[in-house]
Amino acid sequence: MKKLGKRIGAAFAVILAAAMLTLSVGAADLAKAEAKAAELKELGLFRGVSDTDFDLNREPTRVEALVMLIRTLGEEQAALGGSFSHPFTDVPSWANSYVGYAYQKGLTNGVSATEFGSGNASAAMYVTFMLRALGYSDAAGDFKWDNPFDLARKAGIVTDAVNLSKFLRADVVEVSYAALSAKLKDGSKTLSERLIAAGVFPAEKLKTANLGGVTEVGKVEGPKQIFKPEPIYEKPVQPDDPAIGE
Repeated sequence: MKKLGKRIGAAFAVILAAAMLTLSVGAADLAKAEAKAAELKELGLFRGVSDTDFDLNREPTRVEALVMLIRTLGEEQAALGGSFSHPFTDVPSWANSYVGYAYQKGLTNGVSATEFGSGNASAAMYVTFMLRALGYSDAAGDFKWDNPFDLARKAGIVTDAVNLSKFLRADVVEVSYAALSAKLKDGSKTLSERLIAAGVFPAEKLKTANLGGVTEVGKVEGPKQIFKPEPIYEKPVQPDDPAIGE
């Protein structure tokens, strides 16, 4: 019995040590994501629930994913500066301008005639949004909306740091951060350079934010509106369905 007790105690110690290691790794990853979130906030691309809390340990909502799409398209000021209506009854008041803009511009049709969809955004949904921001088209066959990950890895916006099975706001940060240094589909410039051209933030601010890999930018010239995304058609949520649209 004593030997059995020692074995159980030893096994428990190993399990506890492994759990503590997992927690420490998670904490380290979260700290890195917090730093990246702060840099994205400096550029006006990401916000938390307060100035100091980015709420990275929870899943992003579909509304939050859409807001990030609008920001990475360089259209946030247009969304907030206009008066855009939508037919959805499940949109929080703070997001009405975003969703109304997206609806009026054909960026989204929601999951039904009256519901935008109050659930969480899957990894497939968010990665699809970022690929579309880079100019790729699932409608044109560049990738499949329900499995965008192969192209996303080739484009460099999905790394090993991204958890695709349990997609959190920390993963939103990782994908968005990587997307800034990714090349657009036509290879003409990076996403950060397109946002500079659209007047979202100045090149100097990009350097101040000190994002790794995107601090060096060339002179970017061009009109404010240089990219028109295709509509995002969505279908009702079904089991195992990322509900992005076909």
